[in-house]
Amino acid sequence: MKPCFYILFWLFIALSTQAQTIYKEYEVDSVARPIGGLPMLEKFINVNRRMPYAAEVNRTNGVVILTTIVEPNGTISDVRTLRSLRPDCDREAIRVLSLFNAWKPALKNGQPVRQQLTYTVRFTPNGWDCQPDRLIRYFNAKGDLTTDASKARYSLNVPVDSLGYPNADPVIYQKAGKKWKEFERLQLKKEAFIHYNNDDPALPDSVDAYRLKIVDGKGASQDIHYSFLTDGTLLATEPYSDGRHVQSSVYYYRNGMVKRIEENTVARTFQQWNWYPSGSLRHVSRHNLAAELSDDEIISQWDSAGAPTVIDGTGIATKVSRMDGQVFLESGPLKAALKTGEWTGRFKSGALVYRETYENSKFISGKHYEANGDLITYHEPNTPAEFEGGMTGLGKFLATNLRYPAEAAQAGIEGRVTVSFVVDTEGNVDDLKVLKEIGYGTSEEAMRVLKATSGKWKPAIQQGRKVKVRYVIPIFFAGKRILVLVN
Repeated sequence: MKPCFYILFWLFIALSTQAQTIYKEYEVDSVARPIGGLPMLEKFINVNRRMPYAAEVNRTNGVVILTTIVEPNGTISDVRTLRSLRPDCDREAIRVLSLFNAWKPALKNGQPVRQQLTYTVRFTPNGWDCQPDRLIRYFNAKGDLTTDASKARYSLNVPVDSLGYPNADPVIYQKAGKKWKEFERLQLKKEAFIHYNNDDPALPDSVDAYRLKIVDGKGASQDIHYSFLTDGTLLATEPYSDGRHVQSSVYYYRNGMVKRIEENTVARTFQQWNWYPSGSLRHVSRHNLAAELSDDEIISQWDSAGAPTVIDGTGIATKVSRMDGQVFLESGPLKAALKTGEWTGRFKSGALVYRETYENSKFISGKHYEANGDLITYHEPNTPAEFEGGMTGLGKFLATNLRYPAEAAQAGIEGRVTVSFVVDTEGNVDDLKVLKEIGYGTSEEAMRVLKATSGKWKPAIQQGRKVKVRYVIPIFFAGKRILVLVN
């Protein structure tokens, strides 16, 4: 027995030593590499890197060279600077690389081992006129952004703090000859809201948050809006122009890593990039805002190990959300980004909620499994709550019945009132809440007319059951005219 014991003992020592040894690239049989390949890592670094504002002011341009260790479990450790650029950029480079923990480890003799890795993070100015106390962006005569001040017709001056976040009312200037004259003064507002969590396991279903937003005299959103948790953790950056989303919005996990990017492509359509908490890419999808109750079209998807599950819209897709405080998983086959075959929805615990059958993207039938064991069979797809005559009918009803309050008209009050409400299972309107108000009787008028729509709705249907749904509608009071955006 002793010879066998000694062989096992020395084998254990050899494996332990190998696990602790840090190898160079040329010392392993297979080098460590990011899941999805180098392009996936570079995409991750590019979307997560935040240029320190002081470096923007200094117009810093250069690289930080880092060294790190890729561990046998695919994470990284001991991220350090080999070549410094400046302290704030060094810290940011270490932060962003440390977030990426989706590696295929190095192999030696068929076993995963620790490997040292060198990586370069580049920092480049964004092209805007960044000053210590303000950020200036330039626009041409058409209102398009330009980095060439000599060709600009307007400039937006945003007072900022040391981190580059707005801290006072912005001003738009217009160029007159060689001088700039004040054209319009905007407002910086800090508003509280409830952040509803659908996909971050580190957060509860909803948390208190606040938003820094810039609005013009009519209440329309302008420039970049920043959302934070109450402890100052950044949740999102969302660019606006005249009240509409433009360019790319970025949403973050609580640890500061980018969770999702929404890139506007063509009118009423945007493309999403979604990442796992480890840093590996989850899926790329497309969403059509013009289509009511439309699902995201998944273009590509990968599992957490980096294996593709959907390629060019075809494969087995999984959608993750939260329902009733639990992680909810929906899975099934796609063909050309459309559902086909059998789809199931179940909680992460395994409890089945529904089964649905599709044929060439057409819904055929479904079964909903109640928690008490009851089974509901249905033959109609999910449908949203619908007003008589659809959204067009709702728009006509509101436009016909809304009245500009006399006190608002006399005071010259203009702006947007945003109201949320619930359409219940009987088609009645309930739980009205004013999310944004401008006073002078406008909120009361908006709520009065929305309440008058009660009983004129067909309730929403989800998996064969009538369900409550919440809507949010902005109503613009402008120049004694009322504009309603219902889609």
